[in-house]
Amino acid sequence: MTELKFNLPKLDKLLGNISKGRVILIEGVGNLALKLALKFLKNAIDKGYEVFAIVPKRLRKDVSREVNANVIVPNNDLTFHELFTISLIVKKLTENIGLIDIIQPLLIVHSPEKVYQLFQEICDIIRNRDGVLVVTIDKKFVDEKVLAMFEMEADFVIEIDEVVDKLKVRRGIRVKKSPVNPPSDFYELYFNGDIVVGEKID
Repeated sequence: MTELKFNLPKLDKLLGNISKGRVILIEGVGNLALKLALKFLKNAIDKGYEVFAIVPKRLRKDVSREVNANVIVPNNDLTFHELFTISLIVKKLTENIGLIDIIQPLLIVHSPEKVYQLFQEICDIIRNRDGVLVVTIDKKFVDEKVLAMFEMEADFVIEIDEVVDKLKVRRGIRVKKSPVNPPSDFYELYFNGDIVVGEKID
């Protein structure tokens, strides 16, 4: 497998090598985690990989516009009410690099334990295939105990948050967990048409 990256030099350095069979959890607020995940998919496509994305129906057009992926939304074969349909779909996929952006709606319908069990199943499928999976979660809707469960299963954890720096609120990004590097400090995160990781926030 050609080395996979976010194509953001500072973030890639903090994460370390993303080898095959890895799961990346991105914790964010709003649509920031999804934007970062799509950047990862774009880079994978540029390297010649075929990718998939499992997202809510409302995001189908947005994701299809951003990346040339096999975009899967709830339909006759996949429903948020029957968790086993989601793992069945993932098993049938031929793409090994993917995005899952459905944790929020699943947590509304099911208990955190059931959603976590599904997360583990999907992680196992991707790891057995030597793929790479990016999973997004909105921290606003998840308590710390549930978040810790997902973090434990993931290989890499990236956190996006608002950080107070000298009485100024900045958007920050840090690597919370990596199998090859220690946790990092927060670095400034901003957009100028693309995602930019700036200087360390003191």
